Amino acid sequence: MSSTGRQETRGRILDAARAMFEEFGYHGAGLEAVAKRAGISRQAIYLHFPSKVELLSALHLHVYETDVAPVMLRHPFAELPALDALDACVSADVEIADRVWRIHEALTTARRQHPEVEETLRPREQERYEELLELGRRLDKAGVLPATLDASGFADSMWALVNVGTYRSLVVERGWSLARYEQWVRAMIRREIGV
Repeated sequence: MSSTGRQETRGRILDAARAMFEEFGYHGAGLEAVAKRAGISRQAIYLHFPSKVELLSALHLHVYETDVAPVMLRHPFAELPALDALDACVSADVEIADRVWRIHEALTTARRQHPEVEETLRPREQERYEELLELGRRLDKAGVLPATLDASGFADSMWALVNVGTYRSLVVERGWSLARYEQWVRAMIRREIGV
């Protein structure tokens, strides 16, 4: 198989896996079902992904490249004044949560059982936390943070407000609109920093 054909097959597998994991969860989606949905043989999927854990780890990176990175590029908060950067950060994180919450649940289930998945997730989460911490430092430098809140306290508050679990609780379970959730996050973090 050519390199292009191999990449196309890999892409079909990742798309099928995402659909299966989102619909049926980590335990409900097996490699054989993913192969069938991707239109390939059972043997072919094992050539690309020898295990379900390897497939899920690759899927996490694929989702980051297709869903997370493009949103972050559209909301370049590093280039904005501190408070505008805060609003852009909230908008980006809310949009990302809306795009990835279903696959995030499968990844969260898998990470509890498989250290390999944890090793895939942890660096991206740490990277995101560092971005929030840097935003907190910028807000502090701009004189926006109150004396009672340092950059890490700000980052922790943001982490809690815009994580997928909070999104799921309010938007999916309680039926909030995405706009309402975003307004709430923005209001809560502004209340936290006193602006």
